[in-house]
Amino acid sequence: MQTLDTVSRRTFLKTASSFSFPLFSTELQAPRFLTNREIEVTRHTVTLRNLPSAFDGFRVVHLTDIHHSKYVSFNAVYRMVALANRQRPDMVFLTGDYVTWSKKYIAPMADALRDLRARYGVFGVLGNHDIRVDAEAVTQALRRVGIQVLRNASARVDRRGQTLWLSGVDEYSYGQSDLARAFKGLPATSPKILLAHNPEIIAKATEHQVDFVAAGHTHGGQVKLPGLKSLNSLTQPTQEFLEGFVSSGRTQMYISRGLGKVVLPLRIKCPAEIPVYTFRSSPNRSGI
Repeated sequence: MQTLDTVSRRTFLKTASSFSFPLFSTELQAPRFLTNREIEVTRHTVTLRNLPSAFDGFRVVHLTDIHHSKYVSFNAVYRMVALANRQRPDMVFLTGDYVTWSKKYIAPMADALRDLRARYGVFGVLGNHDIRVDAEAVTQALRRVGIQVLRNASARVDRRGQTLWLSGVDEYSYGQSDLARAFKGLPATSPKILLAHNPEIIAKATEHQVDFVAAGHTHGGQVKLPGLKSLNSLTQPTQEFLEGFVSSGRTQMYISRGLGKVVLPLRIKCPAEIPVYTFRSSPNRSGI
């Protein structure tokens, strides 16, 4: 487990001095055993049918549910970015909920994410909190710093003369996910890789024969106390899956525990997570 404290603060302090709002974060004062300040970097192999050989071994870092707010300081967001960069990704997936509550967090959040480094780009979708705050403002802020925001759309990535397609959808719980539009024009033989905030989309993803979904939203429960339901189970009782790999038909999905906090300014027995995926070609070209 790698900790936030292992990342240098020099660049952060230089950047943070340009912002007028306080950098106070409850996580810095609460007892360590309550906050789980560590970020766990987890590593997973994702096997994909018809994956072009140029993308075999491709490494993707997944950040989700950053929730820059009074509970998650700019300091913390900057360190998330630095830890992601240390994984030396070929690509970064961002699956929404960049901010909570207020528009004032949008600009500094985007400024921190500007420093993400990936050889073949950074791609993102919006989450429910982004839509509540201001979907268009979040979209434009991310695009200004070079992040490709996929709103029911796809993007092409070329490597060594071969192509990989990525698709992303808007928030499922608000009825804004349009998978048909997101996959429009994709070659029939291309693996379908989907960025989605809400894992409840898995049934629709299965209908569209999606190969892999990267999702977040659940925080893994965020607060897990022995003998009690998780915080997520109380706030979203219909949520079926909380974390890790889920499969349905040929569709595989990974739900990250995410990085931030909402409702309560802490995580208990549920550390933040940065998943790192390595794409591998399926020996069976017709299936996973």
